[in-house]
Amino acid sequence: MSVYIALVIAFVVSYLIGNINFARIFSWVFAKKDITTVGSKNPGTMNMLRTRGFGEAILTLVMEAIKSGVPALVSYYLIGHFYAGYADLAFFIAGFAGIIGHCFPVFYKFKGGKGVACTFGLFTFHPIFWWMSLIGFVICFLLLLFVVKFGSVVSLFYVTGMSVVATVLFSISNHPFLIALLVIIWLNVVMIYALHHANLHRLFTGKENKVDLMSKLKKKKSDENLKKENESVIEEKVEDENKEKGNSNDDLSKDA
Repeated sequence: MSVYIALVIAFVVSYLIGNINFARIFSWVFAKKDITTVGSKNPGTMNMLRTRGFGEAILTLVMEAIKSGVPALVSYYLIGHFYAGYADLAFFIAGFAGIIGHCFPVFYKFKGGKGVACTFGLFTFHPIFWWMSLIGFVICFLLLLFVVKFGSVVSLFYVTGMSVVATVLFSISNHPFLIALLVIIWLNVVMIYALHHANLHRLFTGKENKVDLMSKLKKKKSDENLKKENESVIEEKVEDENKEKGNSNDDLSKDA
């Protein structure tokens, strides 16, 4: 089998895996709701944050990252093992295919998410870029938490920043597939910006929705406290009922 057939197989398999949409799955499992009918109607991490809260948003982010990153990593080692020098090319072809599958899923009539979480997976699972991606994520998380408040701005900042980093490092190393890698990386950037066109329009017209991440975290904490309070109330009721039963049994024994 030639390396080109192997790359095509990696692309197709990764695209199909990318069709799995965890925002849709988790929204239905946890709330019996279709994520495409609530909030911004986008089946992605940011809409999960707005409509379902911090915990389910993080779970969605992690699974979407795995969805695009793992097939890319498998392609990196498998194709790189049999075809020397093709590891990075295989990685980015497979990873980009997973992002395309997420954004334009054939199983959902080509209506998918915007690809940011999958791009996070693309860079996080790369053997070289993983630590830079995690640092970038922390920076963007802190920006969203304390400064910017616009999820679209933070998302595009991360995608652009990591793409610039990858471009610089591949250029410095004079990678043998430099042109192909840069084409893939920046096609992904263009695609994600195009999918955020409505967000950019709202941003420039002052109508973009803000994400108050702090309130989401506080809400999660208050929900947990409420759950604990409800559990303690239930336990107290059970204890009272048991005491009442015990007292009634004692009275019956005395009467006997």
